[in-house]
Amino acid sequence: MVSAQRLAIIAALVAIFTPFLTTTQAYAEEAPSPSPPDALSVTSPIAPTYRIFATRQGRVGRRTANGHIIKPRDRFVALPSWGVLSSRNGYEYQVRVTYRDRSVVLPVWDVGPWNTSDDYWSPDRRYSDLPPGLPMAQAARQQGYNNGRDEFGRRIRQPNGIDIADGAFWDDLGMTDNDWVDVTFLWLGADPFVATGDQTAADRAVIEPDAIVVDDAAEGYVAVDGRNWQSADCGIGGSHVWSYDTPGATARSQHRAIWTPPLPGEGFYEALAFIPACGPTPTEHARYTITHNGAVSEVVINQAAASGGWVSLGVFHMGPGSSVMLTNQTESDGRAVHFDAIKWRPRNDVHPPDAAVVEAALLPEGGIRVRWDGEDDVSGIASFDVQVRRLPDGDWIDWLVQTTEHEAVFVPPESGVYAFRARARDWTGKESPWPDLDDLQIATP
Repeated sequence: MVSAQRLAIIAALVAIFTPFLTTTQAYAEEAPSPSPPDALSVTSPIAPTYRIFATRQGRVGRRTANGHIIKPRDRFVALPSWGVLSSRNGYEYQVRVTYRDRSVVLPVWDVGPWNTSDDYWSPDRRYSDLPPGLPMAQAARQQGYNNGRDEFGRRIRQPNGIDIADGAFWDDLGMTDNDWVDVTFLWLGADPFVATGDQTAADRAVIEPDAIVVDDAAEGYVAVDGRNWQSADCGIGGSHVWSYDTPGATARSQHRAIWTPPLPGEGFYEALAFIPACGPTPTEHARYTITHNGAVSEVVINQAAASGGWVSLGVFHMGPGSSVMLTNQTESDGRAVHFDAIKWRPRNDVHPPDAAVVEAALLPEGGIRVRWDGEDDVSGIASFDVQVRRLPDGDWIDWLVQTTEHEAVFVPPESGVYAFRARARDWTGKESPWPDLDDLQIATP
C-alpha cells in the first residue's frame, strides 16, 4: 500500500504536471472524452497518465499473446496493441496502475481488451479522429464510435482500455470490481512515482488479519522425508529450510513436507506460499499438492519468479484435514526447492461469474462452430447457458442449457444472420444475467 509520504509526493507531481495529463471521470457511462494534451510526446520528462476503465483479466491456464501461461493471482496487464507487447515474461513495456491509495508497476504481456491495434496513448494513434488517452472501446461504448463495435465487429459491452491480471487486481490494488484507474505509460517518459522508491520486502511479506499461517518448523508443519535439510536466514519468522531439487524419486534424494492449517470450518480459502529471497537459486518447477475436501490438486509454481513474496496456489473449498504438501521432486536438477510458510485466506464468493460467446466460425458442411468462455473469482464456473436468435427480429431461443462444454456446432435451420449470447453459473449457484445485447453475430450463406 502506498504510504502517506508517497501519496504526498505524487500529489505534488500531479499538481505540477496537470496541464500535461488527461483524465476522465470515474463513472463508466458518464466519463467525458479526454481533450488532446498540449505537450505529451515520447520526449516528455514525465510519462503520460490517463484515467482508464479497467477490467479483471482472469482466464487462468490460458496463454497470453506473448506466450506466458496465466497463473492464479498473476501480475501483468493487457493493452489493445501489438506494438507494446513485451517478450515472454519480459519487461520491455510496463505501466504503473494506480487505484485509490495503491499503486503497482506491471508488464504488458497480453493484447486486448477488444482491439489489437488501438495505441490510444500515442499522439499518432491509429484512430486519429480520437484524442490520445481515449480508448476506442470507450468511445464506441459511450459515444457510438464505429457503431458501438470493435475492430472485429463485436458489440462492445464495457468501455475498458486495460485488463489487469488477478494478483494485481485483487491483491496489489485492492479492487473488488471493474473500475476506473490511473494508468501511466512508462515507456513514454519518467515514472512520477520514482522518487518514492521501490516496494519494501516487508510490504511483500504482509500477513493479513484474517489469514491462517503455518510456518516451517511451527505447529502444523512436519517434514516427513529427507535427511539433508538446509536452512537460510530469511523468510517468514526469519528463516526457512530448503533442499536441492532432483528429477529422480529415490528415497535417498526425496525431501517432503506437509503444512496442515487449523481451519475453523469449511469454506473457500486461497492457499499462498511464501518464497524467500535468500539461499540458492529457486526452482522453476516446485510441485505443491493441495488436499481439499477429499480431492487432490497439483500446482506447479515458478519459485524463481515469485522470490521475495507470496504466490497463490489457488482457491479451493477446504475444511479440517486440508493440507499442502511440497517435495523436492521436479523436472530439473541443480536448483533449490524452498520450504517456508503457507497461509490460507478465506474467500467469499459474492460476485456472479462472467461469460460470453467469443467465437463463431462457418464450417464447410454448413454448420457454425460456436465457442464461449467465462471466469469466476472464487468457486469457479459450474455450467453455461447459450442462446441464439435469427436477426433482425427473431426471439432469443435456448440452444444449450447447463452445459459444461465450451464449444458446440449450431446447425441453422435457414440462411441468414444469427446472433449468440451466453451466461454462466458458479458452484455456489450464482448466475450471471443475460446481456442486453448479443455477444457476436455471423451470417450464413
